Parts: sequence; C-alpha cells; structure tokens
Amino acid sequence: MVVVPSLDLIVSWNDAKIRSAEMENHALNLLVEAAAGSESRGFGDRMAVMWEPMEWSIKVLTYSENPFDVPATVTFTHAGTGQERRTEMFYDGDDTWRLYFTGTRAGEWAFETSSNVPELNGRTGAVNVAANPNRNVKGFLTHVGNKYAIQVTDEADLQGYLFNAYMSRVKHPAFLDEFGADLEQVEAKATACLKHALANGFEIVFVHVNNNWFKFGVREHNKHDSENPDPAAFRVLETIIKTIHSAGGRVHIWAWGDESRRWTPRGVPGGINGRTERRLQRYIAARLGPLPGWTMGYGFDLHEWTNTEQLNSWAEYLHKHFGWQHLLCARGHLLEGPFNVNSYDGFGRNVALTTTAHGPADYEEIADDMDTDLTRPHLYEERHSYKREGFKLDMDGTRRLLWAETMAGGMGGFFGFYPDSPYPYPNPEQLRTHYRFWHTNGRFRLDMQRANHLGEGSYILAARSKECFIFYKENTQSIRMDLSGMPAAQPAVAVDTKKEYKEVKIGMLSATEHVWTTPYRSDWAIAVSGGD
Repeated sequence: MVVVPSLDLIVSWNDAKIRSAEMENHALNLLVEAAAGSESRGFGDRMAVMWEPMEWSIKVLTYSENPFDVPATVTFTHAGTGQERRTEMFYDGDDTWRLYFTGTRAGEWAFETSSNVPELNGRTGAVNVAANPNRNVKGFLTHVGNKYAIQVTDEADLQGYLFNAYMSRVKHPAFLDEFGADLEQVEAKATACLKHALANGFEIVFVHVNNNWFKFGVREHNKHDSENPDPAAFRVLETIIKTIHSAGGRVHIWAWGDESRRWTPRGVPGGINGRTERRLQRYIAARLGPLPGWTMGYGFDLHEWTNTEQLNSWAEYLHKHFGWQHLLCARGHLLEGPFNVNSYDGFGRNVALTTTAHGPADYEEIADDMDTDLTRPHLYEERHSYKREGFKLDMDGTRRLLWAETMAGGMGGFFGFYPDSPYPYPNPEQLRTHYRFWHTNGRFRLDMQRANHLGEGSYILAARSKECFIFYKENTQSIRMDLSGMPAAQPAVAVDTKKEYKEVKIGMLSATEHVWTTPYRSDWAIAVSGGD
C-alpha cells in the first residue's frame, strides 16, 4: 500500500513504515519504477573475466525485521549449460544490500533475485564471462580423491595443487584486527604478507578471525554484546582475500581459537551453532562464498570446547548455503561430506585424526595417513613453526617435512613463525626451491601415485600414463631410476633441494633402468617428463 498525504509521506509495506525527506524521494522513485514496468528493475548486462568477483547493490528502506535476517536470494543461470548457482544477498549497513558473483564458466550468466521485500525481489541482470588473460589467477580450490585440485581456466579444468599454509607472526599480521580498518592499508598489508610468504616458498596466507566476526577489533566473546555480523570486519577480510587472490595467492582462515582465551562462539547468544552463529554462517556463505581464494578451519584445541557432532553441523550448514563450495576442516575431527578436509591434530591426542606426538614421525606415517581416506584431501593443520619445541623443525627438518608430505601424495601442511619463534629461516631459498619445482613448473599431477618400487631408497611419484616421474632421495650421491615402463624417451632434470632452484640437465632418458650419479652429496630431486 502506498499513501501520499500532502506534504507528509508515509509508505507502508507489510506494516513497515518509513518517514523523512530521503525516504520520500526513495518512495517516489519506487512509484516511478512501478509505473515504468519491470525493465527499470534490471541491473543490465556486464562483462567479466573468469575468477573476477562481481558486485551489485540495492538501497532498501522498507524492511521491518533485523536486516541480517531478511531472506533474499539470487539465482545465476548459465546460458550454455543451464547450470545454476544460488546464493544469498547480504546486508552491508546503511540500508544497503549487496550480491556477489564469480564466473566459473565462460559465456552468459543471467540472474534474478527473490525476496519478500519488494525492492529486493525480481531484480534481473546478466554477466558475460570471458577467459582470464592472467594465467596466474586461478579459481576455487577443490579436490580429486585425496589430492587438492585447483580450477585453472574454468571449473572443469583441474590441476593438482599442494596446500601449504604460512603464518608469519614475527613480521606480519595474522589476526584480522591487526590489519586495521583502513582498506588501503589492509590491501598494502595483505600484499606484504603474500610477498613475504612467497619469499619463503609459500602462497597461502593465514588469517585468524575469532570474535572479530561480530565486532571488529574484539577477539573475545566476553568483550562484546553483538549478535550480528560486523560488516566492517567483512570488508577487511574480503579485501585481504581479493588482494591476495588477484596476485596469485590464497588465504587460509581460522574461524575461531580456543575457549581458554574466549576466542570461540560459546559466549554469544545461542552458543555454538545457535541463532547468532547461524546468522553469521549464512552471512559468511553469502558474502565470502562467491569469492575464490580461501579455505577455512574451525579453529584450534577443538577437543577442549566443541565436538564432532557440532563441527559437522557447522560444515553441513555452510555447504548448504554456499553457492560456490569451499574446502572446510576441523582439526582432529572427521567431517563428513565431499568438500571437507581431513585435518590432523599434532600431539597424539585422543581425537579421530592425529599424528604421533609432535609428528608426523616420518614419511611412512604421512603415507599411511593419506591412505586412510582416498576420497578427501588431508592436512597437517598443526602449525609446524620453525624450531617449535618438541618438533624436529630446524631448517633440514622443515625442508624435509615439506618434501615428505609432497612425495607421500600431497599431504597439506602449515608452516611459519609464532611471535617468539627464532626468525627468519636461515635458508629460505630451500623452501623457494620446493615451491618453484612444484608450483611454478606445475609438476604435481592429479594422476600421480607413489611408486617407490621404481628406485632404491628414494621416494617416487609416477603418473598413471608412465610419462612423468619424480624421484627424491636424501643425502645421496646416486639415484636409481627404473623407467622401463615409459612409452618413449623423456628429458630429465635434477635439482639440489638444499640450494636456490637451479636445474641440472640430465638429458634424454630411454625406457630402461638408469643410475644417475650426482655432482655431490645432497638431497636431490629429479623430474622425468616431456613437459620439462
């Protein structure tokens, strides 16, 4: 119902009344829209490239309930295939709702909104998605079996991925509030975080949120009384994600911490998975869900303050509301479902997923953990920080753990520094060599399997096609390679993993057995592949 009494305008929908000059103008605009017909409610057509997040906004003055609870959805439909992606709109303060979208297929995506709020209902538009000319920018992280997989040119083009998160709390922020609220400064700090990670051989930056979700600047649940997500906190987090992703990196988020510090949702109204946290989970799905470039763990010391049933409820609820799936994990607990990671505790605690105390003990333990579940990727989410007490994580131990996790089939890892860690790595070039060998050269393939029988004392990965092999052996002067199964001769290069990346050309190797004598004793890796 719309009533216009002389100079005092009152507009009412579903018993929601609005006043003021600004609202008068807004209401008159709505009348003009209604008179003009449905075309004026369209967003029009836009152009985008693959993996580029797009945004639309709507000003609304006619809601009566908590704006964070207003039901408003949008369905994107791909013209060529009929594929649909359904996500929710979100409230961003100042009477403004937004919707996000990222293209995963080339071509036209048409969309339409749906809501019981008239201004949010029936809005239409289209996005024409083209290939992304920047091949360094990739899409959403998923998995194939127990291997991580990254979307490359589109959602169907998958490439093997090595997941290794990096935390540098000595020099760079890790907690969300440490980035500050100035978005230009946030972007600069995020750029510096990624640059520092890459200098140490990693591309996944760690960000810890805690109760910043509800009130930016606050980590503890007993220091705020908010029941709604804080849009300011999300502006900071999405700026971090977008900045790092556009530069070729990724972000691993911890939603919560431990209860001893009050870094959990236990103290918010309704507690774990109660109405307040469910409101937050819907907001995460609506606001962060359409953005590529992030994964999320529930937090740490979960055995002290939550349980597997609650954690599965959290993951299930998020996946249900995601329009674009993201990998989730909960350290030490087994999450059901295809888009969840098996994340391991590192202290041998009485939980479902754990390494030996201060583990993993060796390559064999890593391989055994990978083999326990061939349907989901795996992650040692205990922070293997440099020289952490009780762990074998000096420079040799850190480097060798990174290679052992890879050669076991792609176990994920977590590295870096606590504020009191010895700093920096004395030989970061060793970790950069691992990154360049695998990431830069794209050598980790989804069809690779362990094939240690093809050598002697080596860890070996081989493609099912037998056209690609990786041999790795520590403290050695020679490497034996049984290449008798190759369909044809292939070129081979060797790399000393203890030095800055430099290829030693071995030459063409025929389909027979070879023994390569190294120039000197070290930890060597050999790549045999027509792609090198």
